[in-house]
Amino acid sequence: MTRPAPGTYAPADGSSLTPVDPTDNDELAAIIHAAEEAQVRWAQRGLGERVTALERVVQRILANAGEILDILVRETGKSRTDAKMNEGISSLGPYFNTAVQEARVALAPVKVKLSPLDYPGKKITTEAIPRGVVGIIAPWNYALANFFKPIFPALLAGNAVVIKPSEYTPRAGAWLAAQFEAELPMGLVGIAQGGGDIGAALLELVDAVTFTGSVATGRIVAMRAAERLIPCSVELGGKDAAIVLADCNLDRTVAGVAQWGLHNCGQNCSAIERVYVEEAIADTFVRRLGAVADALEVAPQGDHADVGPLQSHAQLSVVEDHVADALERGATLVAGGKRTGEGLGYRPTVLDHCTRDMRVMTDETFGPVIAIQRVAEAEEAVGLANASPYGLNGSVWTSNIERGTTLARRLAVGVAYVNNHSFCGALANVPWTGVKDTGTGIAASRFSYHTFTRPRTLFVDSNSNPDPWWFPMNEDLARMGDLLIERGKGSWTAALKIAPILKKRIEAIQKLARGD
Repeated sequence: MTRPAPGTYAPADGSSLTPVDPTDNDELAAIIHAAEEAQVRWAQRGLGERVTALERVVQRILANAGEILDILVRETGKSRTDAKMNEGISSLGPYFNTAVQEARVALAPVKVKLSPLDYPGKKITTEAIPRGVVGIIAPWNYALANFFKPIFPALLAGNAVVIKPSEYTPRAGAWLAAQFEAELPMGLVGIAQGGGDIGAALLELVDAVTFTGSVATGRIVAMRAAERLIPCSVELGGKDAAIVLADCNLDRTVAGVAQWGLHNCGQNCSAIERVYVEEAIADTFVRRLGAVADALEVAPQGDHADVGPLQSHAQLSVVEDHVADALERGATLVAGGKRTGEGLGYRPTVLDHCTRDMRVMTDETFGPVIAIQRVAEAEEAVGLANASPYGLNGSVWTSNIERGTTLARRLAVGVAYVNNHSFCGALANVPWTGVKDTGTGIAASRFSYHTFTRPRTLFVDSNSNPDPWWFPMNEDLARMGDLLIERGKGSWTAALKIAPILKKRIEAIQKLARGD
């Protein structure tokens, strides 16, 4: 059976959506040209003025939130409450305010300290200069929220941006671009629609790029960015692990693992996909987690459904393949494991007695599946958690905070937690980053600004005298070099002997300059 084209169907019920036309090459060139012109003027504004303009955008987004909620429900299948709470809308005001605080730190000029004795009259300042036009290539799993991490620091830094939403969720990206376009200079925020070909074309024209998506595509993006010598931040796959210890608060742990494993139908790069639970509490933990999964409501059953559908037929196939492979290899189905019968819905699934040879424990599932492996103790769990080629988030669940913190620090991840998971993805002042195949990109916080700015050193010399090491080379200069070496060894006597030589050197340089 032929699958419908991306972005032409509603995942919740399979009904048709009007296609969105892709951007052609001529249109893209015009979008980039407009962004380049707008960026020059935008960068000349002070940070305060840029903040004021972006505050208007934030308020516009909030005022028109009903519009984007309608789009998200239709385009992604998640419930209205889910979209409201998990697409960055409900927390957008505080998020932006925090992003501004981070920008003030990241963009503040840095004065370099110089010895007034060694370097008289000299001042050095390092400034953060915008890159130019930043391309933002985002995936479909958080069709709105994925843009907030890069777009605010990029614009606050003085760049223009061109966003490329996923071809599965083009309408959400178009709506977001329209909110920025309504409040900011014309052309400053552009949008390019289409699939991988338009993303590749965009990469050829921008001055920096952020990419969130698959490992395979991320490698291509990173290699091409390296060839073009432009900065690139990539956030790629994940296969997050949670370690559940026997002394955990079981109520909180069951609720937390269910939340971060099944949230957004598991279509989250930092979803808990693997759980390593100590054998002593495994039976109770598995039974209770399975009961939670069975109790969850799957969209389109009302505005408050807990879990939406898979976004695409391809993703549904991956989920079904992983579950089938696990069951064939001996896993126990505790909950779910089947389609809902509506659209691309799939029941929240819990698998017990999983082993490391199962795809559900090694490959990114990106669906509503929590795979559980029982372990004898924490050391075994840490080793298994770190054996993954991915490293985004990882968590330890325990009542012993000191021990949990020690174990969390041993996880090979970008973000480590004790008694929580994935939480930091909603924070503007915390670096969101990973290791290994997850990529080394940094999203959010002051630490992300390397992608959006370059350091420029400004050196100002107000000294009327020439520097004593300038031409001509003579015996006095050689003697001064020897004394400087001795001073470096700690000789203060040598330091005192330098002063009269400095005077002679300046006189010699001035004489050379006058042609005497």
